[in-house]
This record gives sequence, C-alpha cells and structure tokens, in this order.
Amino acid sequence: MDFVFHKIPVISKGRKALLLCGFIAVVFVFICIVNKSLAEDTLSSVSSPSLTGAESPQNNQELINQKLEEIKKIQENINQFKSSISEKQKEGKTLENQISIYDSNIYKNQLEAQETMINIERSELEMEDIEARIEEDKIRIEENKIYLKEMIRVLYGYQQESLFETFIERDSLSDFFNEMNALEAVQQKIFGTVVSLKQEREDLSLRNEELQDNQISYQNLLEIRYEQNISLESLKMQKEELLQITSGEEDKFQELMSDSQGLLPSLRAELRDLQSLGSSIKFDDAISAAQYVGSVTGVRPEFLLGVLRLESGLGTNVGGGNYLVDMRESQRATFEGIAIELGYDPNSMPVSKKPKTYSGWGGAMGPAQMMPTTWMIYKDRTSQITGNYPPDPWDLTDSIAAMAIKLSEVEGVTSGDYNAEYKAAGIYFAGSNWQRFTFYSDKVMYYTNLYEKELGS
Repeated sequence: MDFVFHKIPVISKGRKALLLCGFIAVVFVFICIVNKSLAEDTLSSVSSPSLTGAESPQNNQELINQKLEEIKKIQENINQFKSSISEKQKEGKTLENQISIYDSNIYKNQLEAQETMINIERSELEMEDIEARIEEDKIRIEENKIYLKEMIRVLYGYQQESLFETFIERDSLSDFFNEMNALEAVQQKIFGTVVSLKQEREDLSLRNEELQDNQISYQNLLEIRYEQNISLESLKMQKEELLQITSGEEDKFQELMSDSQGLLPSLRAELRDLQSLGSSIKFDDAISAAQYVGSVTGVRPEFLLGVLRLESGLGTNVGGGNYLVDMRESQRATFEGIAIELGYDPNSMPVSKKPKTYSGWGGAMGPAQMMPTTWMIYKDRTSQITGNYPPDPWDLTDSIAAMAIKLSEVEGVTSGDYNAEYKAAGIYFAGSNWQRFTFYSDKVMYYTNLYEKELGS
C-alpha cells in the first residue's frame, strides 16, 4: 500500500522535519522488503547478457570420445606388436626371424599411421570446439559491454538528482524507496558486470593459448604423418632388399651380418643422409660434432645423431624458407637480432618453410631446428660448450650443443637411460604434449640403435 503525504496545517518547520524523519524510520524496513522485487522492475528495460541456443558453442565431445576409444584400441594392438618385436630381437639372428621382424614393424607402422590420422581428426574436432568457445566469449564480452554502458547511463540519470530532490518529487514513500533500492541494484549490477568482464577476458586469453597449443600439436601430427609414410615405404624396401641380397639363403644372411652389423646398404645410406634446410651435412662432420658435444654434456652421440636424423627428415624441414614469409610474426624480431649479431643479413639466412598443404608456420633454424625464442634460452650455455661467442644456430657443432642441452634437461639422459632418452626426444619435438607423439620417440630410438651399430662397425 502506498503512503501518501497530505498537507498538514500549522506545524513549525523543525517539528515537521522531526516527524518526517521518524515516519521514514518506521516504514523503512517494511518498504525495503515490499519493494525489493519492484526495484528489479526498474531494470527490466535493460536486458541481461545471454546467449541464444544458436550461439551456443559447438560440442564435439561425443565424437572426440569415440576417437579416443579408437586410439585406445589401436594402441593396444601397437603394444602387442612392440612386445612381439622385442621378443624376436632376443632370439637368434636368422633370416626368417629378421623377415618376421620386418613384417611386424610394417604392421606396427601401419597401425601408427592409422592412429596418427585419428589423432589428426580428433585435433580438428577439438580446435572446432575451442574456436566456438572463443566466439562465445567474444559475444559475451560485447553483450556485457553494452549492458555495462546501459547501467552506467541509468546510474548517471539518478546522480543528476539530489537525494532530497528525489524524495520531494515522489508522490509516496514507496516510490521513493523503490527508486533507492533500484539505485542500489544498478550499482550492484555494474559491479557484477565489471567482474564478469574481467573473468571473460581472462577466459578468452586462456582459450586463445589453448587453441595455439592445439594448432602446434596439429602441425606436429601432420609432420609425423609425413615421416610415417616415408618410414613405411623404407621398411618395405629394406625387406625386399634383404631378400634380394641373401636370395633367401641363411648362409648369405649370416655373411651379411658379420660384414656390416646387419645394416643394409640402403639403410646405411639413409643413416648418412643428413641435411639442414635442404643443405647436405657431411656424415663425418656430424659424427665429430656429436662425439665432441657428447663428451662435454654426457649425452650419448648416437642419441644426438638419432634426433638429428629425424629432425632432418621431417617434411617441413626440407628446403630453406625466408623468415618474412615462413616465420610467425612474433618470432621475427628475435630472429633479426640473432642474425644481425652474427653479421648475417636476416633475408639471406634460411629457415624451415611453412607447410604448403595445411595451415601453420615454419621458421625453425639450422640443423637443430630451433625457433628463435627457443634458441635464446640455450644460447649462453651453448657458448660455454663450443667457445663460440655468440653461438650460431646454423653451425653444426653449436646447433648440436644446444640440442644436447635441451635433451639433457630430462633426468637420466646423461646416464644413457633408455626411458629418459625416449621422453627427452618426445619433449624435444612436442613439449609437454610429447606423449601424444610417441612415434617420434620410437623413431628416434630406432635410429639411435642403428647409429650404435654404424659407429661400432
């Protein structure tokens, strides 16, 4: 019920004010409770930010879960082949056994390629979801900006009137307290909207970082897929080559084993085929650099050569690109600083090309394939090993030294522990996501084992 003021006959101004204050005090609590819901009606003309169903983020989680189940089953089969290969390698070295190992490796490689393709599809779904959530965050931020603007406009309108003027101009106490409650509600809405905006901006920043991480992982998967195709063809050729050289005879196989540690001519050529951005690296130089760096850092030379071999073989590392074309813009200033300090023209120094068949960036430098900002992390420690001030990412020894420093950050690498080297290789390629790219680690250790034979032959 509204309480309406009527004119009161002859009452002094002081007494009138005293009565008014007392009356306000009596009804204050009652009016606040009654008009709490009414206060919200004042804001009804300003709609709160909300997303419609059409603007809700795409949710591919069910499809992603299906992909994960497929990957899990494939990994179980891969592990079975790994166990089978490991057992066969412990048996006597016979031609029949070696052919069986090749067959198992071929099947394993095919499964790994299948796993990679599913991971690529999974990454595409994940990126779609992240991009949808980013758009949702942007919409919410814009809606909250508009909402905040309207709230400030309403508050400004209240602030143009003094409290006394507002009280006098209203016909009843309920109108007055209704507007006071509405004013408080506006202030609370403004505060809440500011807090929401801050949180939404932080969420947007995190989602952008998540998307960038997924894009890097996606690029790594595509590089792995390229290497898997080459590896599969190589395994098939090696099997056929072995059968041709031995004519399927055990005696000839044993002769091959005694002469070359079981390394086929094509495999030996593959081990020696090292390059940096399309430029050939002399194998003897690579051995010398790896052995020197290994003696200083404690990282096995064979392991260093294994990483170098795989890095030099990845598809996007073939041929030299230009930093202004192929490098992410955020890396360019650092790259220019590295080149200028060494006395090079940045435009003339090769970097890995960005992919032609999918979105992504190149920009990695030299044999170790390090990005400029990564190189800066290991630059000073590299100088301490090689004595080059400043060190040169395009120099073979400097680059292998930086590679060794990074690999040695994983505990156990300097002790030659297989599991530590396996993990370090994965981290070198994909950082904290390395367990999603075990093919890379498998391949590095495969080459490491072959280099042991090559250097020991």
